Amino acid sequence: MSMNIPQIASVETAVRLYYTKITLCNDDIVELFPGIGSATVQRLKVRAREHAAEQGKTQPNNRLVLTDSAYEAWGLDIKDLERRYNKAATLGIFQRGQPS
Repeated sequence: MSMNIPQIASVETAVRLYYTKITLCNDDIVELFPGIGSATVQRLKVRAREHAAEQGKTQPNNRLVLTDSAYEAWGLDIKDLERRYNKAATLGIFQRGQPS
């Protein structure tokens, strides 16, 4: 399934959601990709569910998607995001643990 992935809100938001949420709900997805509509949220969830199924993972329910599978399905490389987050914090662009 081919689709364009929206722009993330920020590296900080992406890293925070990845490490604090085992599953993502609609509100989390909108926080990660601000400005998207409900149809885009649903398309992103379908893509994440398909990817999880390919990996043999079961979804908790129809409202949620597994965070790690979703990030992989959406092409979000958590190691790269972490590196960028840590570099930005080191440069003083924002403080670790503080909202940007």
